[in-house]
Amino acid sequence: MLMKKTFILLSFLSMCFLAFCFCTPDLGTDDSKIKTIIKNVRNTLTYMHYRPQQIDDNFSEDVFKMYLEKVDPSKRYFLKSDFEHFKKDIHNLDDYFNNQDLTFYHSTVDTIYKRISETKAYSDEILKKPFDFTTEEDLLIGDDLIQYAADKKEAKELWRKYLKYNTLLELVRLQEDSTNVKKAFKDLEKEAREKVAENTTDFFRRMEKRKKDEYLTLYINSFTEKYDPHTSYFSPQDKDDFDVSISGQLEGIGARLQDKKGNATIMELVIGGPAWKDGQLEVGDQITHVKQKGEDPVNIVGMLLDEAIRHIRGKKGTEVILTVKKKDGSIKDIKLIRDVIEQEEVFARSAVIEDGGDKYGVIYLPEFYTNFNDKNGRDPSDDISKEIIELKKENIKGLIFDLRYNGGGSLEEVVEIAGLFIPKGPIVQVRRSDGQMKVHEDRDPSVLYDGPLVIMVNELSASASEILAAAMQDYGRAVIIGSNKTYGKGTVQTFIPLDQHTYNPDEYGSLKLTIQKFYRVNGGSTQLRGVTPDITLTDMLTYADISEGKAHDALPWDQIKAVKFDRWAAKFNIDDVKAKSANRLKGNAYLDLMEKGARYYQDLDKIDRFPLNLEKYKADRKMREDKSKQFDSIDKYKTRLKIKSPAYELPKLDQDTILGTRRKNWHKDLSNDFYLEESVNVLKDIS
Repeated sequence: MLMKKTFILLSFLSMCFLAFCFCTPDLGTDDSKIKTIIKNVRNTLTYMHYRPQQIDDNFSEDVFKMYLEKVDPSKRYFLKSDFEHFKKDIHNLDDYFNNQDLTFYHSTVDTIYKRISETKAYSDEILKKPFDFTTEEDLLIGDDLIQYAADKKEAKELWRKYLKYNTLLELVRLQEDSTNVKKAFKDLEKEAREKVAENTTDFFRRMEKRKKDEYLTLYINSFTEKYDPHTSYFSPQDKDDFDVSISGQLEGIGARLQDKKGNATIMELVIGGPAWKDGQLEVGDQITHVKQKGEDPVNIVGMLLDEAIRHIRGKKGTEVILTVKKKDGSIKDIKLIRDVIEQEEVFARSAVIEDGGDKYGVIYLPEFYTNFNDKNGRDPSDDISKEIIELKKENIKGLIFDLRYNGGGSLEEVVEIAGLFIPKGPIVQVRRSDGQMKVHEDRDPSVLYDGPLVIMVNELSASASEILAAAMQDYGRAVIIGSNKTYGKGTVQTFIPLDQHTYNPDEYGSLKLTIQKFYRVNGGSTQLRGVTPDITLTDMLTYADISEGKAHDALPWDQIKAVKFDRWAAKFNIDDVKAKSANRLKGNAYLDLMEKGARYYQDLDKIDRFPLNLEKYKADRKMREDKSKQFDSIDKYKTRLKIKSPAYELPKLDQDTILGTRRKNWHKDLSNDFYLEESVNVLKDIS
């Protein structure tokens, strides 16, 4: 059954959907495979997307614009003649999509590779000569100002300015280094230019190695995102990466790598991982070859880092032999057995807040993680339950649930978590495009935590975060504190493997598809409008253009009927709580400064050019730095709160020094968090 092979992101997919006209997988030429992928994408969108589109010339125009913006967003590669040539197909992309015609796709990709090669030659030539930083000229960066170069001569001139700007930044850095005070300007300019040349060579190395598959993803997603911004094609590799990111776990050797001039270099070893336990790998070592058991070694020098990592990763219990160039220049083979590595920063964590002799708890959840491939993987509902149990042992008088920057995840998990705070009842309604409804409920009458509760959100709290905040607000169970509204993503996605013959996502990849919208128990949608906190506080994201409403082709807001639910018997009046907070914060100097800072930094985003004259650039930068100094105290705010780990975690921190350092840094951030301090004040108001 399809259901068994469909990865669920925010809900389940009913089998009431129709059977489709999917292609049988074709293992022929690359073009044949691409055509199969495109046909299956199109059919999946047609039969299963929440809002089917009319694929016509207007659709084609939007796809054309979106695709070129993805391939060459800064208009640094394509020439105007390229654009005019491509534009002949502006009304043909709908037909190409329906008929799997790859003419336009191949034309654009072949051209971008050609232009990248030409640009590399420009850059090599330009960076051989000194720049004149006394001339009056600007580098244009504003979207409305950037145009495609008229010809290769103009393209070279645009790249000269871009490289000059990068050299200018490096030159200023060198001039400000006290060790360079005696060096002549021409020597510093040469050093800066050589550094930029080194970085540029490495940049073009990666660009030239970029596989066509990456451009295929851009091409297909220019069609999928016309349906809505959360529907997108994932290649098999992209799907693997997504699974790792949302699970918080990966199988490998336990080493973080970085690309240093084409060398996969050890940046950090994960405490407790195979590499750390073995003790032979060190930070700074370079991996040159990777050998799987029974296979020949693969040379990964010069390989793109993502590709190199895929050779190093592997299933738990499998063997890998790494050929390593040590920091002293020696070469060594290191045999490791892969294991499951947990990315600790992804998982829920808690801390104890001490204030005026009382204790309060805070739980931070970075995302609603879930493991699609391992039923024994970690779930946030289990982790949060454990944290609550341990915090209750600390005799906390209230709990703060921090969902700031949490972009969502599993719908099942958010329903489970909501159920920790209320008796049984509906949490969220979900509607399909045909109007069929499903109510997701907490069916467990027990309540793990029944004390005062505050939920913190901001503009980047999205999806599952909004479901939890909305449900707790509608039930009157918690006070929601945050910016003027949350992100506004009220849609449900699922993964559909595009190989409908074997349901194997490793062959053709998968489509992340919007299939439903979710609604609050009171009937309101969080789509576009998000959740409005009970207590709103300005922050640095308040005026940023980052919400769902700014996304291209986002689904509209609407409303349905409320479902019956029993509100929490709250011991506080929300209007009184709001009034107390408003009185407490009236004329608050920190919030006034934050308001000015948020507006100021939003204005900085409107800068559309940078001067390439050294003295003018320095003057402009000094002016901005002087203006920015008035906001320095925002980061230096100190609360009255004392933060510490719960007792159960202390032995672990003694054993794991890296985790201990991370917790120490997190506690420092919390102790400087104005919004956390006000949340504690609100907890006191509702206790």
